[in-house]
Amino acid sequence: MINKFYLDKEKDIIVNLKKTDADEITYILETPNHNTGNLITNLAKICGLQIQKNNKDMKIIIGKILASINSNNEEVYIFRLGGIKIANIYEDRIEIKAKIPAITKTFMSQTKNYNLPIEKTIVKTYILKKSKFRTDLHTHMNANLFPDCLIALGIVHQIRYPLYYIKKLNLKLSKDQEEKIYKQREEVEKQFINSKLQGKYKIRKIDDNTFINFADFILNNLENAEYNIEKIRNSLAIMKDGQAVFTNLEKCYIYRYIFAKGIESQKKINLKEELINKIPEIDIKKYVCQMLKDKTTNSIYKNNTLRQDKLLWIAREYQKQGIKYVEMTDTDLAKNGEPAIKMLEEIHSIMPLIEKETGVQIRFLIGIRRIPLTIIKDQKTSNTYLRENINVLRAVAKSPYVVGSDFIGEEINDISDLQPAIKEIVRYINEEDKDFTIRIHAGENDSLRNNVRKSIMCVKESLEKEQEMPRCRIGHGLYSEDLNTESGKELLKLMKDTGVVIEFQLTSNVRLNNLSDLKNHPIKIFLKNGIKCVQGTDGGGMYGSDTFDEQLALQNLLELSDDEFAKMREVEDEITTKNNIYFMQKSEKFDKFLSGRTIKEAILEEEDKYMKETENQDELRINTKLDSEKELATKIKNLPIDKVPIIIAGGSFNTKGRETKATEEGLKTLKKFVENVNSNNVYFVIGHKMQGYEKALVDISKELNKEIEINAIVPKNVTEKVKNRLLDANVSGICISPETEELGIYKSFNYEIFERRKSIVIAFDGNSPVSNLVQEAKNGKGKAKIYVNSDVDILKQKAESLQGYVTMFNDKNDIVDDIFKDNPEIK
Repeated sequence: MINKFYLDKEKDIIVNLKKTDADEITYILETPNHNTGNLITNLAKICGLQIQKNNKDMKIIIGKILASINSNNEEVYIFRLGGIKIANIYEDRIEIKAKIPAITKTFMSQTKNYNLPIEKTIVKTYILKKSKFRTDLHTHMNANLFPDCLIALGIVHQIRYPLYYIKKLNLKLSKDQEEKIYKQREEVEKQFINSKLQGKYKIRKIDDNTFINFADFILNNLENAEYNIEKIRNSLAIMKDGQAVFTNLEKCYIYRYIFAKGIESQKKINLKEELINKIPEIDIKKYVCQMLKDKTTNSIYKNNTLRQDKLLWIAREYQKQGIKYVEMTDTDLAKNGEPAIKMLEEIHSIMPLIEKETGVQIRFLIGIRRIPLTIIKDQKTSNTYLRENINVLRAVAKSPYVVGSDFIGEEINDISDLQPAIKEIVRYINEEDKDFTIRIHAGENDSLRNNVRKSIMCVKESLEKEQEMPRCRIGHGLYSEDLNTESGKELLKLMKDTGVVIEFQLTSNVRLNNLSDLKNHPIKIFLKNGIKCVQGTDGGGMYGSDTFDEQLALQNLLELSDDEFAKMREVEDEITTKNNIYFMQKSEKFDKFLSGRTIKEAILEEEDKYMKETENQDELRINTKLDSEKELATKIKNLPIDKVPIIIAGGSFNTKGRETKATEEGLKTLKKFVENVNSNNVYFVIGHKMQGYEKALVDISKELNKEIEINAIVPKNVTEKVKNRLLDANVSGICISPETEELGIYKSFNYEIFERRKSIVIAFDGNSPVSNLVQEAKNGKGKAKIYVNSDVDILKQKAESLQGYVTMFNDKNDIVDDIFKDNPEIK
């Protein structure tokens, strides 16, 4: 009998099975990847079950299932939770009847007081055939595959796995492997003997360039394989215990790139069948066996590159889900020279074979970052990267497989900053490619609610005379003006008039801290007003979801009707029908464009032409800000390490147009706190704007004539006004964030404070940026004590989703004594 199965796609909720009597099975339900215990505690509570502890002091649920006989005289064990049938367990198979979606799993993990009912937590796995979606119109190449498939690809392609990640994830090497890799490290270290890098940065560089063959690591280290696979699998999905923020997403991508963009090891091992059969995870074993079949002499896939195999398996997974058409974003298609050309060559070589086998059409969008990536510290981004991206776009978009562009990345800048780049794409569409799609990620969080409107207007205002509105899609569209106001109704009319399509990805919105209250989702209003809407996954492998789970969430959590699903089906049918015609027409044009040249020759020639035409032109971004490091040089200093940091949030953590107004009671609370805090034991940290409660902190310290250390974390670029305020203010020091946009500085609070030390957060005011700050504080290794003002709606909502981790206060209750009681070391 199969000895375990899972209640979720990420394999976090494990049901272990053991036959303990002739007609009885004992099950042990555990959640080992969720360290807080919230997930299993909340699940037990809604199902009316008792929690026990195992020998590792981890919470488990134990129960018994008696054998039944069905009408075919088969012995079957029926597993139920809370009265809901989850699975039929047979001797040779398990039939899953219900599951726990990633969204509800996240909500259960996030709080100590989960409040969704059981019928929205454990959901039936059925959708009406007429309502079932056939597309995934919003996904990302390197977030698409589930961890088990990536791990299998890593084994079969024998990728290089860096020592850095072995140490970071606390993985276990065999004794022989350990000796070899550290001997190799000694040789690598010699290469960096004259490096300017010091300390941990130099160690990281050496470890990043010291490798083990991943197949060797797993197959010749089987005694540790189960432990290592579990750790690696967890690193390839977004964080488990609660909602994540964009920082976690960026880190997860880096872990995934090891596999998704892997480089094969020079020294290969023999992939012996007897070793593969000992892989402890059955799904990985199945993947590896099929991948090796694909490599046999007679296989059409025998010469596949890693990326081609990745595309093959993406298509195979979609085939299982009944998906026929996919649009996928990849930033490699915007990179000058080898990266984009190599990708195009591989796509044109493999996609006809993939489509023939699976029936799945995969098309590509050129991913253009709205802001430079900052998490990879030694990655240099050109000052004219947008101009270069658009030049590459004009060349690679000749391919029929490239159907659009996509402005991606964390939405922390006003989309109007990118108006020049958008205008260039609209001009390209008018001159060369009428059916090319512009997608803009907008309205993903509530920090810039006018970005949806501005995105549409950026396209509309870029139109040439008599040019029709091009195909335009908004990725997410979760937040905009209040749709019940006059302004909101005007936005709905604008969307309808321009034919804009809104793409919704519910799971990623919840898991990335952009949606905590499902009642706020706008999809029903959009559908009621005739706005075109479709579903995407945003890269389901990263979020523990797929197209089926996404639609189940719309059905069970947002309660979309069959009529509403029919409207969405009409939109996806319209898109796929048009794009099939577009592909045939563009294929003919592409053949003429090549005119006997190879793809590499033709695309390089185009790129060179456009680069020369634009070499003296300005960057395609509106930027009037100053370099903080240069302008604030006299105030820059490191944060102390021998005191407790107290973060006062209320002034800097607002979006453009929103200003904090400090209340009289709030100022009294802050003053009482400053009066009584021991300045020898603490220092304060604020944002960059010198407004609201953060400015009041500086003023109160002057008024009390009390010497307290106040440091500001500021973005890499600031306005003239902010520069002057910081220079005039009586702050002790300034820490420069690598983030260019002010809405991204919450990440530096994480790097500098929450991941490194214990801290206290007192959040008086803000909107989306302060919600991210609070979530980072909760997620950090340093264990912050968090206090938030419940008079501010978004802070109240965030606190309610983090019950048990956050203390609420307001103008009517004095929180100061409680803070000192919780943190006696600061008084």
